[in-house]
Amino acid sequence: MADVKAVITAIGEQALSAKDPMVILFDESASPELRAVAVIQKFAATTAQRELTLADGDLLIIDGTTYPIEHVGSLVNENIRTIGHVTLIFGDEGPQDLQNALYLTATIKPDFKIGTELVYHHLEQ
Repeated sequence: MADVKAVITAIGEQALSAKDPMVILFDESASPELRAVAVIQKFAATTAQRELTLADGDLLIIDGTTYPIEHVGSLVNENIRTIGHVTLIFGDEGPQDLQNALYLTATIKPDFKIGTELVYHHLEQ
């Protein structure tokens, strides 16, 4: 599978906190209530989004910086395909059992802004 690309198009007023290791992503179908607490991503190709499959050991590249995926929650693939939803957890400070989370080995959370580019990279096994 080719890389699946997305770009940040909106950031809710309550979406980001320097103290919180989590970032909640949704696609542009998110309700106004979700938009207030989420970062909105627009996928470059809806077809690629619908086929996206992530696994432990894959990579998330954010503005050119690579973040190895340590663990993929059990609901991640279904949610990201249908509503573009995934919670990113940077390091081991966040909850350890979220089914909708990508657990990233990096402990430093990047700065998210309008135009931030995301690349979901599935390593062929």
